[in-house]
Amino acid sequence: MRLFILTSSKFAIPRALLCQKVLDIIELGLSSAQIHFYIVGDHLPEQLLVLEQNNDAVTIIKEIDAEKLIKNVTNAAIIHFGAALKGSDHFPHYFIPLSHPSFSTGLSIIQKWSLLKAFKNYLKKSVATYTINDWATIFLKNKHKGYTHKIQEAYLPIHRLPIYEWVALADAKNNLTDGANYFLAFQPLNGFVDMLKEFSIFKKWQQTNMALVFIFENDKEVVQARALLVGYKFKESIFIKPISKMEPAWIAASYAILFNSIRFDKTSLIEMAIEYGIPLIFNNAENQSASLPISWQQAGEQFSFEEKAGLSNHFKLYYKDELYLQARARMGKDWLAALYAEKKNTALVKIPLTLKT
Repeated sequence: MRLFILTSSKFAIPRALLCQKVLDIIELGLSSAQIHFYIVGDHLPEQLLVLEQNNDAVTIIKEIDAEKLIKNVTNAAIIHFGAALKGSDHFPHYFIPLSHPSFSTGLSIIQKWSLLKAFKNYLKKSVATYTINDWATIFLKNKHKGYTHKIQEAYLPIHRLPIYEWVALADAKNNLTDGANYFLAFQPLNGFVDMLKEFSIFKKWQQTNMALVFIFENDKEVVQARALLVGYKFKESIFIKPISKMEPAWIAASYAILFNSIRFDKTSLIEMAIEYGIPLIFNNAENQSASLPISWQQAGEQFSFEEKAGLSNHFKLYYKDELYLQARARMGKDWLAALYAEKKNTALVKIPLTLKT
């Protein structure tokens, strides 16, 4: 079977996360001598380039060349994350949603409608739509009740993340925060100022060059956040980036990662952080905690970001107490190991080993 994996997407999926799932699929499928993998796309990360160099069963191919090849093959299937390959309609398509149009911010009503229409078309066209965890399954089955028969959970763990020596991590810090250690924060724009205030308390308590890196959903929010930063006393310790630019090294080099409100589109990021031994902090305020399924609540520490001095105290705790930091990282690792062990022994689809053409 020729398996074409598309590395583009209509939806707002960080390139690093999408390419990691491509790698996971291929790593899981290399045990089968019956599959030849075609990675369709340009400007791919080094991991995928090395994978091709080391495996005869893997070929990287540009989209225009894939469109030509697909016309001349008879035994093929398509895996995608929200994209199409011209000329492949008569082959089975498998859709793996890593995000959802309703999560996109800063779009017009027409743009959101267009994305939602495309999402539904991918659901309709797919032989099966595979979710990568129970969180995604619950969300999508509730959101798209007409397609529940197509939505199936699959077993697709992270297989091999980039390995960073201390020099590489130092370079990541130099490029991101001018060399400072940092907390990584996924905080919505409407909570940005509140977190800045809590970070100020921490900075006043401890004279440190510790930085705070905010990751926002799009460039528009980045511009708005930078405007709000004007006049902030510790602005030299605040760095603001769009999620589209995020790299695995940013995760691996961080002290801890804070999530205010999260959805299933951040689950791959959560798993990556845990694999790198980075502790996670979730907001369990009443208006946020409902988004975190019970099965994921042991992935990190939970407390209310709305509690007065709650964030600043946790900044202090994670900064000052190395044993506490390590204990929270182990908590995540234990949780993830148990999750993978449970999923491996259940009757889930194993992508790509059980795909049919």
